[in-house]
Amino acid sequence: MGRIMVTCVLALVFGFGGAVVAVAVLQDQLQGPQGAAGAAGAAGPAGPAGRNGIDGKAGTPGPRGPRGVPGSPGEPAAPAPAPATDLGTDGCAGRSVSVITSVGITKTRQLRVDRQRVCIVGRSDSP
Repeated sequence: MGRIMVTCVLALVFGFGGAVVAVAVLQDQLQGPQGAAGAAGAAGPAGPAGRNGIDGKAGTPGPRGPRGVPGSPGEPAAPAPAPATDLGTDGCAGRSVSVITSVGITKTRQLRVDRQRVCIVGRSDSP
């Protein structure tokens, strides 16, 4: 209580400057004890998910690479490629499968799917 009276008297005698000096000098005695800190609350709800970004444009192709070194004369030749097979609908040489050949939407907004049976036909020179 005495410190507050000293501050008031200095403020009356020296005006505003005296009050500022008195508060600055006696600040720790004029301040009361620190109160208890409150407990932290629960975490809030998760926010909404962000939107996906869009793909950018494809870049320009890079420059062509350098030419490879020629092979040495003693190396064996590359292996021959495997014989090719064709897809066909006649002369089935194995089991056939159902393949979707076209898809469209009708005037009544229904999906139209056309299917055709296709089988694998081997070439005559295949083993």
